[in-house]
Amino acid sequence: MKKLFIPLALLVFSFSSCKKDKKQEPLTTTDSQTEIIDSHTSQNALDWAGTYMGTLPCADCEGIKTTITLNQDETFTSEEEYLGESLTVKDQGIFVWDNTGNSIILHGEKDKRTRAFKVGENQIIHLDSDKNQITGNLAEAYILKKQ
Repeated sequence: MKKLFIPLALLVFSFSSCKKDKKQEPLTTTDSQTEIIDSHTSQNALDWAGTYMGTLPCADCEGIKTTITLNQDETFTSEEEYLGESLTVKDQGIFVWDNTGNSIILHGEKDKRTRAFKVGENQIIHLDSDKNQITGNLAEAYILKKQ
């Protein structure tokens, strides 16, 4: 029996010595280590295709009744009726998304002005010539609502 005990003890000892105990480090994160990346943009998260309407402010007329239709294929049509005058401007063309995917720039076939809009939930907001959102008392007047 002694002859069997020694080899069996050595076998058990060799298996137990091969097992490595891994120390489990506690998981700790701090705010500086945690970064949440949100890849949602107006372009990929909103139902932006459709027709938007509103009356934009005008320096020398009563307002500009504006209708812009954005199509899924990134084309658009627009109609601007200058209130108090007998002038209506119609255009069509393409639009491109900015690098952030939150604003569009219209490139019309007739109208060569750069017109930029921030795309929001059921609205587009006309941006100034530097592509910044207009602030102040008239800020609400630059919003076209989705129909």
